[in-house]
Amino acid sequence: MNTPTTSQKASLASTFPAAEKHALTIGFIPLLDCVPIIVAQEFGFFEEMGLDVTLSCESSWASIRDKVQFGLLDAAPMPAGIVLASAMKLGATQPMVTAMGLGLNGNAMTVSTKLWEQLNPSGETLTSQTAAQALKAYLASVEGPVNVASVHTYSTHHFLLREWLTHFNIDPDNKLKQHVVPPPHMIDAMQRGVIDVFCAGEPWNSLAQAQQIGHTLLSSHQIWENAPDKVLGVTRRWHDTNPASHQRLIAALLKACLWLDNHENKIAGFMLLNKLNYLDADLSGIDLNFGQHCFTSPEATFPWLSQAQWFTEHVQALSEKALAKKSALLNQPPLTETYLTETYRTVAEKLNINLPIHNTKTEGTHADSWQLSGTIQRINMLPDLKFK
Repeated sequence: MNTPTTSQKASLASTFPAAEKHALTIGFIPLLDCVPIIVAQEFGFFEEMGLDVTLSCESSWASIRDKVQFGLLDAAPMPAGIVLASAMKLGATQPMVTAMGLGLNGNAMTVSTKLWEQLNPSGETLTSQTAAQALKAYLASVEGPVNVASVHTYSTHHFLLREWLTHFNIDPDNKLKQHVVPPPHMIDAMQRGVIDVFCAGEPWNSLAQAQQIGHTLLSSHQIWENAPDKVLGVTRRWHDTNPASHQRLIAALLKACLWLDNHENKIAGFMLLNKLNYLDADLSGIDLNFGQHCFTSPEATFPWLSQAQWFTEHVQALSEKALAKKSALLNQPPLTETYLTETYRTVAEKLNINLPIHNTKTEGTHADSWQLSGTIQRINMLPDLKFK
């Protein structure tokens, strides 16, 4: 494992304005993709940036959202859809913002062992298309609903599930009963027969399979290769009150992501979660590469407005019918009020990160690696094709 050296630590903090608030409480859900937060804490990146951080393990994304809203948490990783929904006054009392993505990939869809045997009796390797065909045939053969759990209504997992189903002409609301279950409770809910399918982040899919409670049907990578997911969420009020503290927080997390942008370090970071009991789970028997987590900057950490648009469209699609029943209007502020690209740029420039010239990019169409213009040199971008 490569660890940060003293020469890497010295002068970055002095380039930022003084922090308005030094003592911060940051929430997290026990998932592999919380690793940037843990690395920043354990390797002293927060302290290096003049921040005294306390980490708070939370039970659900709803808890994370509410505690950030009411000031019990200063910040937290959270699904991007929650932040964008808050800007539309959906499920939130005040708008939240983000100035940083926290990784790509890392999610999957798991079915119960019983359902897996029905869908794939020969145990073949499934693609997004063949998995959809198997599910479609199964749904046509049963009368009762299939219980499907996602981690939050506005989570990436739920959006990818619905997009996959719709793409292959399966009605997401016909014979599929949707539930919300926090990630660490998915395996227990499946074992008790409460749910037949769950969509969650790693390690909970791999652990379900290792315990022979479920079987992974698809990774999110097969639905949208290198899909965005979590962002660093704070309230608009907190950002406006603590702009320098926010910049320092982002700098510490960017340093963590830069360290994690190395396969050996990434696996060591995941095992650190296990060793220091940030996850109440044994990771020793699972494939830590399954989620294909990516923390590369700027690809995985820039707050792309084009990705914000994709999330927003899914939030709108889920919300407009409910709002129509209440004769309400969906208020959507400009994406630039929620995705703070200039804040990211201000911080990332100090770390010599090669930044994109534009705040948007084409999403979901590249079968191979590609490039776009950067401030230092051309940026090598990852494939992002959908429905593999």
